[in-house]
Amino acid sequence: MDELVEASHRSKLTFVTSRESTDRVEVDQLRRVREPVSRSRSGVQGKVADVASGHSRHAESQNELKAFRILLATAHPDAWQEQPFFLEYHHDGTKHRYTPDILVVWGASREVVEVKEDSEADKQENQTRFALIRELLAEHGYLFRLWKRSEICAEPRLTNVSFILRYRCVDVSTAEHERIRRAFSSARELSLRTFCEAPGMTVPAVLRLVLDGTLHIDWWEPLGLDSRVSITPIGRQVWPVRCSASSRRHFQEERCR
Repeated sequence: MDELVEASHRSKLTFVTSRESTDRVEVDQLRRVREPVSRSRSGVQGKVADVASGHSRHAESQNELKAFRILLATAHPDAWQEQPFFLEYHHDGTKHRYTPDILVVWGASREVVEVKEDSEADKQENQTRFALIRELLAEHGYLFRLWKRSEICAEPRLTNVSFILRYRCVDVSTAEHERIRRAFSSARELSLRTFCEAPGMTVPAVLRLVLDGTLHIDWWEPLGLDSRVSITPIGRQVWPVRCSASSRRHFQEERCR
């Protein structure tokens, strides 16, 4: 593995890459910059299987574990990485090193995420520290987001995420994918119950396509057979989600190959 350093006049970022370093940081080639450690009193650690990337994501707390699950189910980013880099800077005559929890990329947007308990996020010293970190990251072209536990654990999204992730390994055949596509050719939305009653289509396949971002549900309504499934995003769009104006056209125009 190689190190890649990106510097500004006030700070520097250090990445660990899985291949020879270049002038450009490719997020899908990044690796964790440190081994997983436990930061919780109970010593909680865990892994989340990321089927799309083919490897596990290592969480250092229950909050991170839930945050990773939400990212896997709802975000559909171009790439994301936990523990993506070190940010080193000097402040008040002292050298500091900060390691964010997550880096999420949608197109040209690169968003650094810090997962925190609400009580920790609300402390004045942390607010001051993160304000400085936000400024420093902006100099490198990164956005900064403080993702609180209350936002991560908000219901019913979290319960819906846990349920739908059970279907991440479902194999949707080309024929079934095409039948589902045709079902939406004359309707923007259908209920999940529709796919229970239609031949050649199944609810697990539909939910697998939701995980792909091909289809959409309202994450803020309890999931059931009467839940709506759409070819465009529906319901409140709460971070982390990416809304694509072209998703409906893409699904409708897609052909069986």
